[in-house]
Amino acid sequence: MELDDYKIVQQVLKGRKEAFAELVERYKKQVFNVAWRMTNDADVAMDISQEAFVKIYRSLDQYNPQYKFSSWLLKSVNNLCVDYFRTRGDTSASLDAIMDGGAEALLSEDASMESSVEELEKTEERLELRSILKEAIDQLPLDYKSVVVLRHLQNLSYKEISTILNLPMGTIKARIFRARRILKTHLEKRVTGF
Repeated sequence: MELDDYKIVQQVLKGRKEAFAELVERYKKQVFNVAWRMTNDADVAMDISQEAFVKIYRSLDQYNPQYKFSSWLLKSVNNLCVDYFRTRGDTSASLDAIMDGGAEALLSEDASMESSVEELEKTEERLELRSILKEAIDQLPLDYKSVVVLRHLQNLSYKEISTILNLPMGTIKARIFRARRILKTHLEKRVTGF
């Protein structure tokens, strides 16, 4: 039977340090995925992922079991990504990987079996729309990018995002609303040419 996260944390705190490897194994893909989607750089994402686990390990005694361990961990990842961009002086970041990481499902379907001219034209339109959406996401401020990645690519609830970013639920909802509005405006301008 799999131990819950809090029990593993308790084992580590009692001296069984190797138990932390189970937490790393459970969350390493999710942690890397968030870091990669935020930074669009696999090497940076790997560094951030490792740093997040080290940071969490060193502060395990501060873990509050009232919250999900994954939320606490992803909050650390988000903070490290924000720090990364601050040190580079960027106010926004590239999101080329977002569409490649799963969001393309919103805009395209499997085109491998399409053969008619009409279907090929539809595929070209989808690819163009996908490119425009990637461009719009690239231009989002980092605060909006964070909520877009966590909500739409990690499928986290508003409550989880609120916990991770340490922001009120209303702020999270407002940022998601504003990010969608920015994306919609950008798409409308590109599609209509105005």
